[in-house]
Amino acid sequence: MSEAKKAPEKQKKNLYYVHVAIGFAIMAIIWNLPPVDPITELGMKCVGVFLGMVYLWSAVEALWPSIVGLVLLGCSGIGGDAGFNGVWMNAVGNYTVLLTLFAMVLFGAVDEVGDTKYIAKWFLTRKLFAGRPWIFLAIFYTCCFVLSTLVSPITGLIIMWPISLRLMDTMEIKRNDQVWKYFFVGMFLVMTLGQPFWPFMGAQLIPISAFQAMTAQMGNPLIIPMVPYMLVDAIMTALIMTVYLLGMKFILRVDVSKMKSVNPEMVEKEMPLPSMNLQQKSFLYMIPFYLICLLLPSFLKGNPLSSFLAYLGPLGVTAIFTGFFLVVRYNGKPLLDFKEVAYKQMNWGIFFMIAAAVYAANTLSSPDTGVSAFLVKVLTPILGGQSELGFIAIMFTVALIITNFANNAAMAVVLMPVVINFSNQLDINPVPVAMGVILMVFVAMLTPAASPHAGMMHGYKKIYATKEILGIGFPMCIITLLLYIFIGYPLCKALLALFA
Repeated sequence: MSEAKKAPEKQKKNLYYVHVAIGFAIMAIIWNLPPVDPITELGMKCVGVFLGMVYLWSAVEALWPSIVGLVLLGCSGIGGDAGFNGVWMNAVGNYTVLLTLFAMVLFGAVDEVGDTKYIAKWFLTRKLFAGRPWIFLAIFYTCCFVLSTLVSPITGLIIMWPISLRLMDTMEIKRNDQVWKYFFVGMFLVMTLGQPFWPFMGAQLIPISAFQAMTAQMGNPLIIPMVPYMLVDAIMTALIMTVYLLGMKFILRVDVSKMKSVNPEMVEKEMPLPSMNLQQKSFLYMIPFYLICLLLPSFLKGNPLSSFLAYLGPLGVTAIFTGFFLVVRYNGKPLLDFKEVAYKQMNWGIFFMIAAAVYAANTLSSPDTGVSAFLVKVLTPILGGQSELGFIAIMFTVALIITNFANNAAMAVVLMPVVINFSNQLDINPVPVAMGVILMVFVAMLTPAASPHAGMMHGYKKIYATKEILGIGFPMCIITLLLYIFIGYPLCKALLALFA
């Protein structure tokens, strides 16, 4: 490990117990403060636990703070007649948590059997880009987006960094060449934008589920529909990627002449892979079939098959696919080795964070805690009376700023009560606002604290310098914010109306 990477890790280790102490102090102090009207005594306890978890999620990790938070919520009395055990049953036995379990294993198997490498190679061996550097960049970034959605930005970067560096060496592009920094920062930007694509797995499931739980708690249950949500993310990523490439070509005039030598044969040489076996093909073909099963009810309503798939929902469909791969055998073993995949691919931090965050979000929106009424009272001078565009601009800007300094999903959960309460106050649909906020909190790349993959990017000094990340990332974050305010939000509304 390089000295550049050792230093921040050592510093983080030295500050670990300081962060732990601060997190517990937040919980203890707010827990014991007298109620601030209209928050109740129970509400103060829940707020203390939630804010303590948010701090620890951002500064330390996701796993044990979630478990500690659930223990303290169980002790707060929020479980009512169900008591301590009721809190855990409602949190860990939640539909969303079970969906997370199956989705992580099913899609983890796609990476575990090696399909992600074949997907990357397929994109990077298209003859279309031979001798066309701008076409190559567009295809390369599309590949990055797909990998980010299927696995995660971290796994995507681990796959793409080595092949990218070897290609750069083959094309004789050096670290001081202008195109280098734009190529690599652009790769990271696209992977960041692709992370929240699937609404049924990953950290994005936390604010999506929290929004749905909060609106149900408030007596007006709303859902964030999958098709419009996914279309918005895909369309906006394509738009942002296009703006990025056009800016490189026509405004910054980045010299990409050395990339003219890139061709599919070069990639083939750098990514030698054997022919796909039956197991790999099975999981690769599973992806489109799985998507069809999830999305068909949105397109063919009233059809018996669509009605059955709608009845199953994402959890049922995911469980059936998982069961199928457990039953079918290949070389004497199940196609899906559940234990092995769960051991390597299961993110227990995300699993328990979803359980804790969704349950805590439920408590914050409960009338018994008074938190929603408090937020309305405090924020009305700022958000009350705003125009729809003004409200959207403020919410999206706040989402972008705070996500670059703290845990993405946690920050989105913090903003959900504000989105719901003030959307209702302004008489606008909270669903497109929530969609925009959720997507905005994943535009996180400016600091190492923005996300785990941002920490990787900032720590990998061989590829990125901090001044390059900020010099390119900051203006792209501003451009992304403006595009989401003026195009993304209207797109959310239009697609929701189309698929209503």
